[in-house]
Amino acid sequence: MARRPLFRPGLQEGLLDLLRPASARLAAQPGERARPGLAEVAREWAGRPAAEVRPVLEEVVRSVGATPDLAALTEFAERIEAGEDPFA
Repeated sequence: MARRPLFRPGLQEGLLDLLRPASARLAAQPGERARPGLAEVAREWAGRPAAEVRPVLEEVVRSVGATPDLAALTEFAERIEAGEDPFA
């Protein structure tokens, strides 16, 4: 018999959003604007080769007007390839 997860996916993020006070200054930061898109890539591209994932991460960062940190995105892509979600 397969066990159901104790918590539904996204519960922790939802709770953290409720606990974190709204801050216009924080919301204006490129990293915060890119976070939802980066998390979506991590979910949808999990297990795929890092070489395929990194350009998608770069595009998400550029879409919010930021300059990608290629070293960081390479590390994130490797973690996504391993099945981890670095944005959770």
